[in-house]
Amino acid sequence: MISKAMHHARRVVLLPVMLAAALVACSASEPQPAAQGSAQTAKPVPQVASARIAILPFTPGDDVAVYRADGIARHLIAALSRPPTLTAIAPDSSFRLRRSDEPATVIGKRLGATHLLRGKLVERDDRVILELDLMQASDGKSIWHGQAERPATEVAGLAETAAEAIEQAMGMTFGSRPTPDRPPGGSAVAFDALLQGEAAVERGDAVSIQKAIDAFTQATSVDPQWARPRALLALVRLRMAALQPALADALREKARIDADAALRLDSDDPVAHRAQATWLGEVALDAVSAEDEVHRGLALRPDDPALLGMLAVRQTGFAKLDEAAATLRHALELDPLSAPMLYQLGYVNLGLADYPQAEDALRRARDLEPSMPLVHAFLAVALFQQNRTQDAIDEARQEPIPLWRNYALAMAYWANGQRDLSEAELQSLIREHAGDAPTQIAGVYAQRDNRDALFHWLGVAQRSGDPGIVEIRYMPFVARYADDPRFMAILRDLDIAGSGSAQAR
Repeated sequence: MISKAMHHARRVVLLPVMLAAALVACSASEPQPAAQGSAQTAKPVPQVASARIAILPFTPGDDVAVYRADGIARHLIAALSRPPTLTAIAPDSSFRLRRSDEPATVIGKRLGATHLLRGKLVERDDRVILELDLMQASDGKSIWHGQAERPATEVAGLAETAAEAIEQAMGMTFGSRPTPDRPPGGSAVAFDALLQGEAAVERGDAVSIQKAIDAFTQATSVDPQWARPRALLALVRLRMAALQPALADALREKARIDADAALRLDSDDPVAHRAQATWLGEVALDAVSAEDEVHRGLALRPDDPALLGMLAVRQTGFAKLDEAAATLRHALELDPLSAPMLYQLGYVNLGLADYPQAEDALRRARDLEPSMPLVHAFLAVALFQQNRTQDAIDEARQEPIPLWRNYALAMAYWANGQRDLSEAELQSLIREHAGDAPTQIAGVYAQRDNRDALFHWLGVAQRSGDPGIVEIRYMPFVARYADDPRFMAILRDLDIAGSGSAQAR
């Protein structure tokens, strides 16, 4: 669910969940210096019709920062994404296994990969060298090793050089690839600032988000024509707005300017469309235009899990829950260990009243990220809807965010017949969060079949601009009032009475 309240614990769909680690990489022969990027390969592997590669975090060599090794791996994942023939597992999943001592066969199965790629990033004689080892996931055998290199001043092109070598070794030819994650001016300084910003984003706290803002700002200062850091600036400013409510209005306005600038600079960058879609959906509350932007981004990169997750949010908002579930299942093929994506699937299954499937997805999300906001709250809903009310109460008590703990306990106690305890939780919710959680308060009244109180609080939500109001067509309990004229009036006012984006129809 999305609401002003959620902005205090948000980015549930896009919450970074990377873990720290190190993996042993292969070695390769000493390269001959070259003026341009080059790749040396061993004997090519047998050709394959299609492949799904999981790129594990690269080991940094001496004097190589972890953020640079991780960043090159992340950019190589993007460079190797050539659906449907060649796809790469999202780093949110593959980087989770950084410290795993499991056999390659087990890692491959967990990630749904046909191949695993390990590597080591080293710097030698003013050159950056990526030593690579490609393994078959089915048996863990190394089937190719080689290396890609670039002058240090051209490090921004290293991922593309490596991708070409891997594709050639696998007998795949795709032609030229777009490079929106490379600075148009070729600046290694701008690219390094981008990598630092991306690493800071993954940490997720307010201090790190500010470091990301500073790094992306530096990248745009060094190369003002580069769209990618502008798009990322828009996204991190919106994240900071959730963490710093007092600065939210100014940050959201800066995010709008950055998102617009990114699209003007490079309309072929899918991240620019993601930034614009995020601003439209979360700030402007323009669900139709947000979905249009998501589709434009997916036209450029059909296998982007973040964009697929955003599409599922839009599909859900227009009550296309079956489509949303299918989109999320596809996204999870690319990002199988994504706790936010599993949470989202669980929430959609709640809307479909498929409570066992909701429980399964939410449990998997919880097991991956026990402290993730909302997952305990909605797992509690899935449990009491299966008449396991005491289990639901126990689960709701573990919700880390007080607002959502009040919400879940109010419902779980009510389902368990403990009316006084339920009322106490509801009154606490009203007392502490009437201004930022009116949609959640309405949801509790919907469970109680209190129609007048439900629509009173939906009115409060609508007047205050609570983002959660756009989700009423699939919210637990609220959605069953869809035949009430007041419900349809709200949908019309929000411009979500139809079926969504024209591109989706």
